[in-house]
Amino acid sequence: MASNKKKIVNVSELKGIKLYNFLVKELGEANNKLPNQQKIGATKRRKIVSDLIYPKFKAKEKLSLREIRTDIRRVVKTLPPKEICNPLYLSEAYLAFVEYYEIDNHIRTVLPDCLDVRVNAGSLGKTRVFNTRNYSYYGDGVRKITENIREDLAKNQSGMAYFSGVVKLKYGKKNNGNPDNYFVEYILYINDKPEANDESVSFDLPATDQINDYLAGKFKELQKEKRKRKRIAKKTAPKKPAEEKKELNAAVRNAIKSLQQLVKKKVITKAQFEKQKKSILAFKNKK
Repeated sequence: MASNKKKIVNVSELKGIKLYNFLVKELGEANNKLPNQQKIGATKRRKIVSDLIYPKFKAKEKLSLREIRTDIRRVVKTLPPKEICNPLYLSEAYLAFVEYYEIDNHIRTVLPDCLDVRVNAGSLGKTRVFNTRNYSYYGDGVRKITENIREDLAKNQSGMAYFSGVVKLKYGKKNNGNPDNYFVEYILYINDKPEANDESVSFDLPATDQINDYLAGKFKELQKEKRKRKRIAKKTAPKKPAEEKKELNAAVRNAIKSLQQLVKKKVITKAQFEKQKKSILAFKNKK
C-alpha cells in the first residue's frame, strides 16, 4: 500500500539545479494556496525564483527548510492585490499607446497574471479572449497578428501602428463591477484610426492606489528594458549608406587637417603632404 506521507527533503544537501528546482516547487505550492485572483503562472514563478530567491540561497553553506519557506512567504506577500485582476481598476495610462511590435512584451511584462485579454487588429486579425496566466505568443495568435501588421505597413510603405487597451464587457454579462464580467481589448490603431470598435465600458469602483503603484513599477521595468534594447540595437545595427558616407568624409577632413598641422610644424614637407593627401583621397574614392 502506497504511503501518503510527504517525502522529507534534506535541503542542506541541495545545490545548483536541484536547489533551483526545489525552490520553484516550494513557490508553486505556496502559489496553489493563494486565491485564484492572486495566483501567478509558471513563467513568472520561475522568474521570481531566478531573480529573487535562488540568488539569496545558492551560496549559503547551511540551509534550512524553515528559512526557505519564510523567504517564500515574504515574496508571496509582495504579490499584487487581488483587485489587480479587475480590468476596471486598470488605468488607461498603462494600457494606451503600445507599439504594435511591443504588444507581446507588454502582455508578459506589464499585465498581471490573471487578466482576461483580447488583441484586436480588425482585418489583420483578432484573438479569442485569453487569460494572461496561460498566455502564449504563438498559441494565442499574437505573433500572427504582429506579422500581419508588419507586412501591411511594409506594403503601404508608411504608417504608424500601435495598440491601446480598453475595458469591455463580456458577451451576455452584467455591468455590475464583477471582475469576471470584463476583459481588456487591445485595439490596433493605424495612423491614429482604430481598426475595430474602441468604445469602452465604465463602472465606478472605490479608488485604490495599490493598483496604479503596481502598474507603475511594471511599466517602469518595461521602459527600462526597451531603452536597453534600443542601445544594443544602435550599437549593432549596420549603418545606412548616407551615414557611412558622412562619417568617411569627416574622417578624410580630419586626416588632411592633421597633415596640414604637420606641415606648419615642419614635421613633413609640402611634397610629402601632397603625396599623403593624394593617397587619402584615392582611398576615399574607392569606398
